[in-house]
Amino acid sequence: MKKIYFNIISLMMAAISFSSCSDWLDINPSDEIKEEFLFNNGDGFQTALNGIYRQMASFCLYGSNLTWGIVDAWGQAYSLEKAPTSGAGQAMHKIAGLKFSNSQLTPTTDKMWNSAWNTIANCNNLIQQTEKADSTLFYKSEYERQLILGEAIGLRAYMHFDLLRIYAPAPSANPGSTTYIPYVNYYPAYVNENISVPECLEHIISDLKKAQAILYKLEVEGEKPRSLKPKDRFVNAASGKNLFYALRGYRLNYWAATALLARVYLYAGMKQEAYNECKILIDEEKKYGFFKAVTSTYSGPRNIEAGNIKMYENIIFGLYSPTELVDWDAAINHNSDGADEYYQFYLCWSSDMVEEYFGDEKDKDWRCKYQFEPKYYDEYYRPLKYYKQSESSEFGPVNNKTIPMIRMSEIYYIAAECVYDPADPAKVEEAKGYLKTVKQGRGISKPDFGDVSSTEKFMKVLIDDERREFVGEGQTLFIYKRLNRILPSYDHGDIPAINENFVLPKPESESNIK
Repeated sequence: MKKIYFNIISLMMAAISFSSCSDWLDINPSDEIKEEFLFNNGDGFQTALNGIYRQMASFCLYGSNLTWGIVDAWGQAYSLEKAPTSGAGQAMHKIAGLKFSNSQLTPTTDKMWNSAWNTIANCNNLIQQTEKADSTLFYKSEYERQLILGEAIGLRAYMHFDLLRIYAPAPSANPGSTTYIPYVNYYPAYVNENISVPECLEHIISDLKKAQAILYKLEVEGEKPRSLKPKDRFVNAASGKNLFYALRGYRLNYWAATALLARVYLYAGMKQEAYNECKILIDEEKKYGFFKAVTSTYSGPRNIEAGNIKMYENIIFGLYSPTELVDWDAAINHNSDGADEYYQFYLCWSSDMVEEYFGDEKDKDWRCKYQFEPKYYDEYYRPLKYYKQSESSEFGPVNNKTIPMIRMSEIYYIAAECVYDPADPAKVEEAKGYLKTVKQGRGISKPDFGDVSSTEKFMKVLIDDERREFVGEGQTLFIYKRLNRILPSYDHGDIPAINENFVLPKPESESNIK
């Protein structure tokens, strides 16, 4: 299969000299810089990497489509009964109904496909340029060169993994040797052969292990973990030349590479390997407490009540997005505010969904109490995770601009699933302990798991909690796809776990990746 890449890195100017880190992050792609000038000095490499992060945070990718947007709609993460049928809501309705070839959906999915492959092309170009660059070009010499290289390799793996999860069957569906997408690791790439799911996963794992090894030397052996404190990861900023090394929560750091390896290993069915990666993070969490599965950097529920809706201290890696996150909420969840309540339009959970997934914990779980707003006599619940807050408020600057990419709570979920063994009481208790950590961090001081004596019963409890946790974060679909389980839907009935429902067709123009 022939695929033609066009490198259209749109890059930020003067990214290093600004007076605050938020200024640097706010820069939008605007100007093309010729490659021979871009990579003449270290600032150009930094600008290229920042351009990749901003591209990933765009509406076409994680600013919408791959988080709260069409992927969550496809995963039946909401009821769309009250959602608008125009704008972004139009495509969400179509994909939720599995109308993959509908003309109201394909422009959105085509842009998503093209943007993802363009991001990979930009990663490959940066990787190749960084590999051959002289360390004297960089402000922090070899440290900075390796930091850029490690992050770019990890981002390449991240994008390939989500393309695989969307456009190919899960390993649990036994895809065999059938080929689906390529793994592109060089630039420019003109001819790329599709490979099988196992082969693609091998490449993803290999890249993540490379990134992990590079970043371990820099961030664990080199830098002290003090930089992982929540406010250092997302709020406090350096100045001048040190801007580039600040706010590591918005970058694919060592801990993010480790967490992503756990996610990929679990998807591949490699539970022991997934558990091993989780234990690295869990043990570090016990030592330093930097990714606590709690809603506050302090103690008690005060801060989620005060607006810490996104529970940012629990995010290991997030993308920075100045506008996309709050724009979609205004367009879909609040554009009809002021109308009669019944005629307001928004994404929602129905009261039946709330009862099923929160159950008796509805009044205790902070995710229900603070991340949803009851509407129309509690018949519907509107999500508030991306509701725009005042920039002068304590949590507004982080909540309004952060796209969660992977959380510590997911690590506890993965560890719980991997260690659970109904024949071993000690393993059952360990698994319950991991899930208890998440639940207690969400306001449920004494979680009652009921009967979890079988794998099916335990997985029901685990999945119900995951559905609470990942609203608006693009993970719900992949829980059911990975497990090859029927996908429950309140709008369309139970959706069978077959490839026709779980694999998105590639665009008709896929031979020209732009």
